Amino acid sequence: MIGSTTENVCPAEATIVRIQSEGEVLELDYNGAMCQHPGSLWWGTAVGYRAMQVAAKALSKNGLWSRDDLYVVTGHPGPGVKDAIDYVAKVVDKDRYHAVVADGCGMQCNSQMKFEWWVSDGKQTAHINLRPDFVPIDFYQLSDRLDTPKTTKEDIKLFRIFKVNLSTRIWNAPLEESFTVEVVDSPIEPGQLPEAVDEHYFDDVVTNGA
Repeated sequence: MIGSTTENVCPAEATIVRIQSEGEVLELDYNGAMCQHPGSLWWGTAVGYRAMQVAAKALSKNGLWSRDDLYVVTGHPGPGVKDAIDYVAKVVDKDRYHAVVADGCGMQCNSQMKFEWWVSDGKQTAHINLRPDFVPIDFYQLSDRLDTPKTTKEDIKLFRIFKVNLSTRIWNAPLEESFTVEVVDSPIEPGQLPEAVDEHYFDDVVTNGA
């Protein structure tokens, strides 16, 4: 906690996110997100946290953003992403977090997931996407093979290498090179989904690799 004023407060820098909560300004570090999700030292936690840094900057144009009315919709169902987002936003226990999951896919990495988020603060919404070519198609295909009879020891090793390499890249590259963000002046109410999330939402995942 760094006080109760938002004057000249930078919303995100290096491994830090700053956010208001009940009138207080909190300073959060990525190490805290790692502690919240000790089961993974790699990719999901990193990309989820970096996406929240993008949201912090996008929603702080007229004053530091706040946890109080946040609602998050994610196209990525993985637990590392969920825990990183919740570490910053504290939306899960408030029933203000919704994961969009393709039919037949569980709450884990799979070829149908999207690295896409909508973060709404009750007044506006930041629509965030990871760059479409950031994650190679081989990663998605490998994700589908894990925890099936086709899984090999080499698959498990390769999946860990993928996660380490992707995590390194997401931290080494500036946010604006890894993500796109668009802010619209209208909120998404808790329980609702963005207009883009319809029956065709996952139709393009094979062709665009997202």
